[in-house]
Amino acid sequence: MIGRTQAGRICYLPDGSRLTKAIRKEYRMLTDQERRRFHNALIELKRSGEYGNLALIHGRASVSGGAHSGPAFLPWHREFIKRFEIALRQIDPSVSLPYWDSVLDSGLPYPEDSVLWTNELMGTTNARGEVTGGDFANFVTFENHPHIRREVGKQGSPFKESDLNWILQQNRVENVLAFTAPRQGCRYHANYNALEYTHGNVHIFVGGDMYDPYTSGNDPSFYLHHSFVDYIWEMFRQQKQTRYQRENDYPLDNQACSSALHFGSFLMRPFTPLRNIDGLSNEYTDNLYEYAPRPTCRSGSTCGSKYLFCDRSHGQPHCVSQARIGGRCSGFVYGEQVCHNGACIGGRCVATPSTPIQTTPLPTSISTKRPPVVSVFANCYNENECCEFWANHGECNRNRGYMHEWCKVSCRVCQPNFNPNIECSDHHENCERWARSGECTRNVRWMRENCRLSCNHCGRTRAEICSGEHGSVITTRRPQPEKTNLHCNSPGCYNENVCCPLWSLQGQCARNATWIPCNCKVSCGLCIPDDYDYGTCNDYHRSCRIWAAQGECDTNAWMLENCRRSCDSCLDQWQLRQRCHTNSDLVLSHTPTFIAIDDYYYEEL
Repeated sequence: MIGRTQAGRICYLPDGSRLTKAIRKEYRMLTDQERRRFHNALIELKRSGEYGNLALIHGRASVSGGAHSGPAFLPWHREFIKRFEIALRQIDPSVSLPYWDSVLDSGLPYPEDSVLWTNELMGTTNARGEVTGGDFANFVTFENHPHIRREVGKQGSPFKESDLNWILQQNRVENVLAFTAPRQGCRYHANYNALEYTHGNVHIFVGGDMYDPYTSGNDPSFYLHHSFVDYIWEMFRQQKQTRYQRENDYPLDNQACSSALHFGSFLMRPFTPLRNIDGLSNEYTDNLYEYAPRPTCRSGSTCGSKYLFCDRSHGQPHCVSQARIGGRCSGFVYGEQVCHNGACIGGRCVATPSTPIQTTPLPTSISTKRPPVVSVFANCYNENECCEFWANHGECNRNRGYMHEWCKVSCRVCQPNFNPNIECSDHHENCERWARSGECTRNVRWMRENCRLSCNHCGRTRAEICSGEHGSVITTRRPQPEKTNLHCNSPGCYNENVCCPLWSLQGQCARNATWIPCNCKVSCGLCIPDDYDYGTCNDYHRSCRIWAAQGECDTNAWMLENCRRSCDSCLDQWQLRQRCHTNSDLVLSHTPTFIAIDDYYYEEL
């Protein structure tokens, strides 16, 4: 935003004004000027091409990655719409991303008649469902369709107050950061009250581009809808969690319940080097944005907006969206102003003589000088400095699932915008800034591969570092932990310790990059098991019963993590937290020296 930072981390813009946190209001609560500036910023973002880039990021994430169908849904979208909002504020720093509280529309006899779908606000459609009215009439989609498409009200429904109440009544994080695509063997069953499910009803309600997750980012209403989804989650966080829990409570990894890409410590693609657990950070609402309260009737009969009214005819007074001209308006018995710029006659909203003719206004220019929008679209990277070494040894074919996901450059899955053959270089324009902020130690694996210059990691070549660490991640044999405490060369894709899931959620994979990743390969994302479902209460090795009969459950810490059925060591999240906190005997089988890491224990090497 071409500002300058002064003492106290205060940012001043070129015009001398102070950059403040974004205040996200309900869209219909914006003043006319705020709405004009928001629309103009959207139009400029579209003109720059960055709007399409962002829509495509969401589209691609809908078919791969952790954006949908699991616990990472909410943190992934929090990071995504944060980036969208920052892109808008690069154009106009006064703008914030409003939220669309679709509960307001559910109070109408027919929610599709909401004033939201008029040219003043989100625009109108023609007979083919194309948005041809309003400020977004000429938004060409990233698939080059000349108009956004909608079929409002054909299927689905907006949020209901009961949907929000259910979320706010939950006490377990697994019901909010929910497993929405569980398979057989998952201890959690699909609960259709989960926020990912109920949010989907609104996508279906808008229809058209919003119906399909791949194309939904084409529609501006997508970003307003997800701003409200994020607000619902934040209400749960503020009402039901402590500050510590907000950043640390994440469902335990379980491949029977979700893709491994939803594991807490796995990379939040394409927003590397962030990990899924990073989306729980308090810093989002501490530093970047906050939510204005939902509209209430305490603001009067209009709820503080010319687009809303206070419904006193149905239960406790509550705010409802006005209906457009031609919309249905029956059922309100206390003279509420249901119709926007009209009157309810015979159950329909009819224009009154003073109703203005609706036209599509030309965008109002923004007087402030706009800096260029910085693109956030790029995701062709290796995630490990040994990727090229592994690729040269045939792992792209032998371990295709893992390598094509985590070593895209070396396996030629995509074309990078940098030269991967230069040994000492930075692959990302932000490497120097990330290094200054400590990412070289917090996100060791990604930074050592992609920011080698800024991390001062050029003393040895990748081949020198990785030689001797190469081995198959498929073959398995009986573990022998008594020989060594470092398991970087141990065969198979296994955690060596029952506490690994908790350590990974606390960021220990990066902060203790020598010991933890070697002993917690699965939880740290070094490999994805393909011969068992991690997180289930089964045995992960075919010889578990034999080893258990030989007493290994009592002497070998590996057994408690990987032979859960035979050792009767399947713990839920709360049991695991308690036992890892208090029982050092679960950590390693011999008598080690333990030191505390955020109230958990690991062996001091």
